[in-house]
Order: sequence, then C-alpha cells, then structure tokens
Amino acid sequence: MLFRVLGPVEIDGTDAVSYIRADKPRALLALLLVKANSWVGVGEIVDTVWSGRTPPVSAERNIGTYIWQLRRTLPPLGVDGQRIESRSKAYRIRVEAGELDSDRMQTLLAAGGDALTAGDAPTALKHLEAARSLWRGTPYEGLVTDQHQPEVTRLAELHWSVRERLADALIGTTRFADAVALCKSLTTEDPLRETNWARLVVAYRDAGRRADALATYQKARTALVDELGTEPGHELRTLQQQLLTDVPQQPKEPAGPYAYVRTVLDAAGALDGPHAAAARHWFDTWHGEVAGAVRQLLADEDVTNAWLLISALHQYVEIGGDVPNWTPLVAVVAGAASYSKDWYGELISRNILGSALTRAGRITAARAEFTAALGIASVHDDRDAEGTVLVNLAMAEASGGARQQAAEYFRRALRLLPEGPTAADARQALADLGEPEDPARSTVAS
Repeated sequence: MLFRVLGPVEIDGTDAVSYIRADKPRALLALLLVKANSWVGVGEIVDTVWSGRTPPVSAERNIGTYIWQLRRTLPPLGVDGQRIESRSKAYRIRVEAGELDSDRMQTLLAAGGDALTAGDAPTALKHLEAARSLWRGTPYEGLVTDQHQPEVTRLAELHWSVRERLADALIGTTRFADAVALCKSLTTEDPLRETNWARLVVAYRDAGRRADALATYQKARTALVDELGTEPGHELRTLQQQLLTDVPQQPKEPAGPYAYVRTVLDAAGALDGPHAAAARHWFDTWHGEVAGAVRQLLADEDVTNAWLLISALHQYVEIGGDVPNWTPLVAVVAGAASYSKDWYGELISRNILGSALTRAGRITAARAEFTAALGIASVHDDRDAEGTVLVNLAMAEASGGARQQAAEYFRRALRLLPEGPTAADARQALADLGEPEDPARSTVAS
C-alpha cells in the first residue's frame, strides 16, 4: 500500500492506482495525509475542503459522506480494518511506516547519502534514482491551504536534496553527461544556489571539459555578482584555482578504470595551463598506452570511459601530438557510442572525428560528422556543445575555401556560446576572415 502525495494525490493499492476525481474528497484525503496518524478537527477540515468559499450549512454532514466514500476506496488496515478513524468532531487516517511516498523518498535520500559518505557511488546512485522517480509534481497537488504550505515547502526542499545528491552520485560513477544535464537544470531553476554551480564545474572538469568548467565558473560569478553583489564563495574559487593550476601525475599501475581515466583527464586538463610542457611530455610518453586502454575498454563494452579517453587524446592531438591510427580509432568509438545509445558520447566522438577528418583534408566527410553532432546537440538542447561543433564546422569550411559559409557558422556559434576561450577563438577566426560579427552581413541562411 502506498499513498502518493508527491504530485496528484493517489492511492496505490496492490492491483491498481486510484485517483480520487471528486475535488472535495480528494482535498479531505490530502489534509488527512498531511497530518497522518494525527487527529484533525472538523473545523479545520471544513476550512480546507471549502477553502476560499463559504461552506454550506450541511458541511459537517457532507464531511461524513466524504469520509464514507474514502473508507470504501481505501484498503483495510489492521484487525479492525479501519483506515480512517473517527471520534467526536475529528478524524484521522492511519498510515504505517513506508506507506507515504514522501517518507520513502526521505528514507532513500538518507540511504543514498550514507552510501556517498562511504564512497559507494553506484549504490548511492540506485537509492537516489529511486528517490527521484517518486516525484511527480507539486506535493499534494496544491489541495492544502496556506496553513499547510510549510509541509509542501519541506517536500520541495527534500526534492532539491535528492537531485543534488543524485548529481554527486552521477559524477562519482562517471556518468558525466547525465550529471551535466541535471546540474544545468538545477542552476537554471535557482542560479543563486552556489553549491550546484560547484557541482556543474566538477562534472565538466571530471569529464575533461576544462574550458566548459571555467566558463561555468564565470557564469556562476556573473549570477552571484549581478543578483547578490557578492563574489563566489570558497568552494567555487578553489575549484577555479585548481582548474588553472593542477599538474598531472605520472600514472602508476591503475587500480581500476575510474582511477586510470581520471589520471588521463587530469593530464589532458593541464595541456592548456601553466604546466603545459609537463603535460605534453606526459602524453608523448603515454599516448600509446592510452590508445590501447581505449581499445580494451571497447572490448569490455565500457563505452563511456572509452570516449572520455578519446576526448583526452583529442586535446593532445590538437596541440600537435601524433596518435597512430587516430581517425579509425575515433570512428570506432563514435560507432560504439551510437550503438549503446550514449548520446553525449556519440556527440563528443563525432565532433572529434570531424576535426580529425578536417585535418586530413576530407572536408565532405568532416561536414557529415559535424552535422550529425549538431543534430544530437540540438535534440538534447545542449547549446554549449552545439556552439563548439559549429566552430569546428566553420573551421572545416574555411579550410575548404568556403569563406562565407564559415563566417555564418562562426556567427551562429557566437549566438550560442558563453564568453570563454571557444567564443574568443570564433571571434578571432571571423576577424581573420575579414568578416564582421554582425549577422546582418551574413549571406548564408541560418
């Protein structure tokens, strides 16, 4: 038996879910569940059921009828079978432990938090995904009055906590695409919750998207300064400094795929920082082993970690590094991501493959890969990724001599990208083409 209050009030019995269609009995059930196992006076019931309206003279008698209707709907409980008890001028509903979905969500949140504290992110993920699945909308469907709003607010905050800890678990299990999507949703809903900006920075960082992580810090700072007049707090500032100064360490025998992937991503992240020379030397030494790890991960059907390593190697290739059989390796990863329906992995891999084909002078093939990546980014509303792919597509067109087409793609990218290194590169490329940023000068349709 489950009472669903995290959305429309429903009764989930053993055979089916019952939704009470009549407004007044539904409002009465909502009120009783807000105060489960406690006596609720008839006066409060009348005020809730006829909220904002004048109750009829027969209100108390009508309440008795609604109670009778609810008793017929609810499964029996205990020896006497009575779910809703009555005494003079009061009623209460009997609810056992775990029979409210709100209680289950709180229990799952606690279990997920405990698992995270113990370092068991996969177990935490199971608990927290189960907790999130219980949420269906506004608690109690807005049927309780202002007097009962604190409970609705409490449950909304509980939902926030579930999603925040779920983001932690997604990061902990290297499901970075899902973590980024969730953190973006949280920062959009409330741009002043600094901890969620920090989670988004960490998700980008751990996914090897260093530029996006730094751009996210700037977005967070802008939101906090504009709205509150304050600079980011210690956690965000520390993350920014780490992004700017972290030095990759030479790998030891990896304890497992997560540890090894993190080592490679850290090395890639340092390629554009103050320790770029050390990072370049690291890849000069170990790139063959990393490529071999990609092939082994594909053999083990670990597609996510395979494309993460490909993204790290791509950063090395972009600064002049040489990885033997690079283009075929990326193509295999892109195909594996597509087959496993890992949309973000496919997007990243096809974008990298397009760059590899551009470098080889195969512009038509590169255009096809970039177009496929753009389609994926558009479907999933990833504006940052769409902007980045457009920049790469523009560079491919420019290298093939299609100057006007390249300029238009750069302009489209600048309408999508946040201020950061990629946007700066697009502006510089437009200037190098002798083209203005003003889209009114464009000769190619968007």
